[in-house]
Amino acid sequence: MSGSRHKGSWKEAVERGRTRGYECLRSPPADSAREELVQYAIRKTDGRYQTYFFAVDLSKMGIAEDCAEEELLEFGDLKAALDHLCSRGADPERFGPFKGQRPF
Repeated sequence: MSGSRHKGSWKEAVERGRTRGYECLRSPPADSAREELVQYAIRKTDGRYQTYFFAVDLSKMGIAEDCAEEELLEFGDLKAALDHLCSRGADPERFGPFKGQRPF
């Protein structure tokens, strides 16, 4: 499979209403001594693009409901949605299907 075809595959899936994204561990920009679990996702529903961002400090996983940052936004076009996720630290090159529980 060519690189350009592979890169477009997640976009094609989103256009068909599939959820694409990823989760990872990272150090928050403000405190490189900590680690947090971060999840990014995007999907298209009713002609609009929904983005999902979730972050929680690993030391607070047990109380994630109380201290996690969770954000669900909607955009009219794919570029605006991607720009927003990238501003939160997402790397669209890593987008793929979710295994297990999906964010939406």
